[in-house]
Amino acid sequence: MERKKFLKAFALAAAAGPMIIDSCKKDSSGGSSSTSSTTTTTSSSGCIVTATETEGPYPYPGGELTNPLDRSDITESLAGIPLSLTIQVVNADSSCAVVENARVDIWHCNKDGYYSGYANQPGISGTLSYTGKTFLRGYQLTDATGQVKFTTIYPGWYTGRATHIHFEVYVNNVMKKTTQIAFPQAINDAVDVSTLYAGLGVNPVTNSADTIFGDSATDLANETIILSGSIAKGYSGTYTIGLAL
Repeated sequence: MERKKFLKAFALAAAAGPMIIDSCKKDSSGGSSSTSSTTTTTSSSGCIVTATETEGPYPYPGGELTNPLDRSDITESLAGIPLSLTIQVVNADSSCAVVENARVDIWHCNKDGYYSGYANQPGISGTLSYTGKTFLRGYQLTDATGQVKFTTIYPGWYTGRATHIHFEVYVNNVMKKTTQIAFPQAINDAVDVSTLYAGLGVNPVTNSADTIFGDSATDLANETIILSGSIAKGYSGTYTIGLAL
């Protein structure tokens, strides 16, 4: 099992800033870990379990199960390119049968690279605090098709990381997966120089060079959501998270 450093680059910065993907990835335990990632292996059913990735940074203060933000629209009117996400949860140990009533938590930074709920975050606008704020966070329970939907904005980026979104999945209040998704590099590059995001410029950290995504080309391919749309109209995509249950 490959071990990943817990956002080493992010810590350094703090000191200095529709198409369904049918495959997921598996860790050897089938459980979750806040610090590890695994190479891709296939379960007995032929489905793939989503790779586990590090939780951080900035999960809901106090833990995701204390998060009261049961909502589909997490934008809170923030400026950004619209992004519509459909997340499907499946059981990779049961021929990818859909998982109903799984809790899917989501969080990510705003267009300028800052998260809600935390103080003293370095970034393009200086060190800012967003304690008490809840933008770009929420959770939903999967329906009979195993799906949840989130309305949000395309994330910005911060020093040391490629553009990404964090997810945690719980079944019966037990965490079953902590992971992150990446975005197509060409879309990242275009978004980075678009009007609302241009202040940050092009992220020097590509997906393949990212400290979380870059250690496995196979995992990165499966962790990259496929999007449709445009900067002018917004983007949408569907991503499948496979669990070992």
